[in-house]
Amino acid sequence: MYQSGVGMAPINGRLIRIQIEEPSATKKWPNGFWAILKLMCLFYHRTVVPRKKTCYGCTVDKFKKGIRAGAVQDMDSLEMEPMLVQYEYQDPRRVERCGADGEYTSLLDQEESACPICDTLWWNQGMAENYSEEDIGIGRWNHRGSGLLSLLLLLGALAFIIYDIVNFLDKLWGKPDLILRMMIKMTLYIILIIYPLLSLCSKLRSRLPTALANLRWASALNVRYLIKRGQILGIGRKGLPGKMLLFLFQLTPLIVALYWFLIFTVISKCGFNWSTIVTSLIGVIYGQWYGLYMYLLYFVGISFQREFNLLLIYFRENEGNDTRCRGAFFATVLDFLCFKQLVNLSIFVMFPALVFAVSGNITYEYLLSNTRCVAEDELNRSVAHHTLRLAWSEVFVSLVSYLIAMGGIHAEYIFDDFVGRLLHLRSGQNWIFWSHLNIDISYVTKNSHFLLVSTIFSFISIFMAFNFGTQDITDLAFCNDTMHEDLCV
Repeated sequence: MYQSGVGMAPINGRLIRIQIEEPSATKKWPNGFWAILKLMCLFYHRTVVPRKKTCYGCTVDKFKKGIRAGAVQDMDSLEMEPMLVQYEYQDPRRVERCGADGEYTSLLDQEESACPICDTLWWNQGMAENYSEEDIGIGRWNHRGSGLLSLLLLLGALAFIIYDIVNFLDKLWGKPDLILRMMIKMTLYIILIIYPLLSLCSKLRSRLPTALANLRWASALNVRYLIKRGQILGIGRKGLPGKMLLFLFQLTPLIVALYWFLIFTVISKCGFNWSTIVTSLIGVIYGQWYGLYMYLLYFVGISFQREFNLLLIYFRENEGNDTRCRGAFFATVLDFLCFKQLVNLSIFVMFPALVFAVSGNITYEYLLSNTRCVAEDELNRSVAHHTLRLAWSEVFVSLVSYLIAMGGIHAEYIFDDFVGRLLHLRSGQNWIFWSHLNIDISYVTKNSHFLLVSTIFSFISIFMAFNFGTQDITDLAFCNDTMHEDLCV
């Protein structure tokens, strides 16, 4: 591990510029972090740690010099989108030379810079600390072909779940007595399929950065982005945060998948077949992906809490320096907005699915408790009750895991806490400086549609509950002694 000549260190509550003379003895990053990225099929770029990190202002200046020198030609305006420049590009037009090991030297690396804003991009527990891929121990985890392997695994897993969805829809579609079962099962698949679809979109953005420049949230699932989050948390020294949460996020989906397996093979006596094997694999693989995705949201969220705390110290130390503070602020906020958009997108998909699931389960519970037909057959009654418990456990695990991972419904509270603490730092001096920061903050906090989406789907859930409550319950599967047979389709 090597460090830049000048760094930032917190001393007596203030971030002070210090001269660094000795190389850092920071340990390699924990293998658990790389294992999570590998299991989630996140590796795509061959090179994930740049030799230099350059702030957006310096990036624009260097590209401008490159254009004037003829080194960069025919550059599209979309190519200057900040998140593309920071995390997505590996463009041959920017490459000056490429070694056998796959490392590249781009226009961004051609000049040494003493820019203090660029230093903040290397913050590690308050210190601007430079590092390489060898220093953090990525080694064999990002081998040649990792990107292709990640892509094939994602596509293969999606093929499995699409096969299973088509299989059960073909057997359940158009049967009024199985509509509740179909709806509840579909909500589970919608929740499970969120992560692989988002990850696939992230790789498409990396592959076609200019064409998909508007998918800014996809950069939050880029390994380069996540490495920076680990850098902020100093996981080389402190290890992975929330190990107990990681364990629980992995254990609970496994328990739910095991319960489903027992219902399918033991309680309902369906036995083993190809459909059983595929659905079992889907429950285990996608359940583990969902748990890891929840941990990833937790990991990124607390890294921003740490980085905003560093920003407060930086503002205090550099109050009145408009250029430096606003540069550091936007470098952090652009990353945060990607995370915020990713969380909002996840909510947009998960929330209606959970609403449908809760509505269906309540209706199912109501019908079970208000009819005696289910008691006519012991196996039929057992399957009906266990299926209901399974459905509730899926909803509970999905919702509680998300709430624990995020510490709430959405990510805005992280920035709101930062703004609240920033108000305490505001002094009567430098009013122009603080007014500029207020304008920047108002830009970040605008355009939140979460309340509108929540309200719309709340009305949908109420409508569904009333609609299913008016059904003739004698048409349902558990009233004609076919519940255990229908479960085996």
